[in-house]
Amino acid sequence: MRVNQYGLSRDNIPEHIKREVRKRCGFGCVICGSIPFDYHHYNPPFNQAREHCADGIVLLCGGHHTEAGKGLLSVDTIKKSAASPKCLEKGFSDFSLDVEEKFPAVLFGNSIFKGNPTLIRAFGEKLFAVDKPEEPRDPCRINAVFFDRNGKMACRILSNEWQGFVSNWDIKSIGKELTIWRDRRDIVLKMRSNPPRELIIDKLDMLYRGYRIVVDKEGITTIYYPNGSVWYRLNGAKLFDNNAAIVIE
Repeated sequence: MRVNQYGLSRDNIPEHIKREVRKRCGFGCVICGSIPFDYHHYNPPFNQAREHCADGIVLLCGGHHTEAGKGLLSVDTIKKSAASPKCLEKGFSDFSLDVEEKFPAVLFGNSIFKGNPTLIRAFGEKLFAVDKPEEPRDPCRINAVFFDRNGKMACRILSNEWQGFVSNWDIKSIGKELTIWRDRRDIVLKMRSNPPRELIIDKLDMLYRGYRIVVDKEGITTIYYPNGSVWYRLNGAKLFDNNAAIVIE
């Protein structure tokens, strides 16, 4: 049911209500902490709701949302989880990337990296790496860290598990796309996946030890010195099997 008996549309939740719900729930399912998520009316249930009220809506992953819709997940359990969301307990929301055993392609804007054990290394630290499988037929392992413009870690990928921290201003998941905001108009990261072969960084604006790394709306990747001058720029590059694509020292 997309419209209930009072004419309320399930698909028409105001954006400011959605953001309030996302922030309160820690940007993931209140029960398991997973992304992607659905907006679930539980107090009152959607078929009894006359308006979209943030206090009566929670985030549920697809599995738990289906269980709730079929009556297999009680309102009492949802209320208990809403009072103590899993993401706030862990400090992050998360989901698992589907990655194949061959090296996936990683796109920074319009530049392509494939087969690079380390895509970005800064001052001896790996900021983005794709490591070989640990065992035959296991997936490759993506490990990465992303920081905001203040140099604060916004999210990370640990062996294909993406983790977005609850301290962010907002995290939104729509289909294959995930976006993190530091502030209302300040996007830290916009990322898409085409499993199991591609991970795409559509937008990035992060600061690491004074160096700013930007993927802009034109798809150009630029690294700036701490003084603001350009140090390195990639525009439509195709880099394969390099030891390290970008090195900051």
